[in-house]
Amino acid sequence: MKLAYGSSMKGDVSAALKNITEPEALFFSVASEDMLEQAASEIEKAFPGVASIGGVGQAYIGRDFFDTGITVIALKENIKVAADVLEQASVMPIKYIRRLENAVKTVGGERGKTACFDICSAGVDVRAVTTLSNYLCPLGYDLAGGTSNSSAVACNGKVYKDACAFFIIKNLRGKIKSYKENIYIHPQGTEKQFMVTEADPKDYRIRTLENISAEKVYTSELGISRDKITTQTFKNPFGHVCGSDTYIVSIKGVEPDGSITTFRPANKMDFLTILSMGDYREVVQDTISRIKHDLGSASAVLSVNCLFRYIMFNEDHYWDNYLTEMCRSFSHAGMVGVGEHYNTQFVNQTMCCLAFE
Repeated sequence: MKLAYGSSMKGDVSAALKNITEPEALFFSVASEDMLEQAASEIEKAFPGVASIGGVGQAYIGRDFFDTGITVIALKENIKVAADVLEQASVMPIKYIRRLENAVKTVGGERGKTACFDICSAGVDVRAVTTLSNYLCPLGYDLAGGTSNSSAVACNGKVYKDACAFFIIKNLRGKIKSYKENIYIHPQGTEKQFMVTEADPKDYRIRTLENISAEKVYTSELGISRDKITTQTFKNPFGHVCGSDTYIVSIKGVEPDGSITTFRPANKMDFLTILSMGDYREVVQDTISRIKHDLGSASAVLSVNCLFRYIMFNEDHYWDNYLTEMCRSFSHAGMVGVGEHYNTQFVNQTMCCLAFE
């Protein structure tokens, strides 16, 4: 697969598309939700029948980063792509499962060579990811994607609220594999865990850990004051322990009753740990090495980076170097999202991607 792109800081869709030819699919991002409808409509008019999905967020391709206007990423050559949307994603996306099944049939789904890349409205991740993964993963189709910084997403020329837009992609020349990159570790190699004893998952609220207020547990473990909690998550997010893996849970805020709100829900009896920052430069190199080991000379990587990762990398003057390292080994493009999807899991503060052989 090859990646091409176009952009316009002014939001001029025609300008963003002028150098794109013969795309198999178009993934676009705009700076604000009020730009979505026009962008989706003009893209469909310019390339009628070509699969397209889009949302709100910053974008990158190669060493270039875009945070204004519109950016269009074209997927082309040696792939077959179908796009559709799961509506009512916060309530009952399973109602639209036939659309997913038909998209897989359209591309001729094949284990190891077919995958899903999705973008959903903010706040609908849990049901969207569950619906997608319950169908895809048993068939051997990986999933990666993320969350638009908006209540709506676009698919094939139309805008949908409370929805999850997706590509089903088949690689005609080899494998597709999903990866997630976790730059956090257990402190000093330990895995001290705290059971969630009271929570409101619908409100993304953790009330107590081991029957103690979440605020007290977090501040006492790290030796910080209450007012530091929302910024401390950049260095010490929660980790949801799930089997042999750990999935990141970002902290959003702290409430007067001592409960902590998060960007990903936690359920009663989940086990959480408090993570520490690892050597993220080393982790990035490890991700690149794993992709090369698994796929040899990977042709392209399509990714979603968490907004918190972007902010942290940027403040540490590493973001530009990160993009350089990724595109040194393969063609790399994607968007900055406010949540990430990896196979069966909705995660935070993570990079998730699809790599193409």
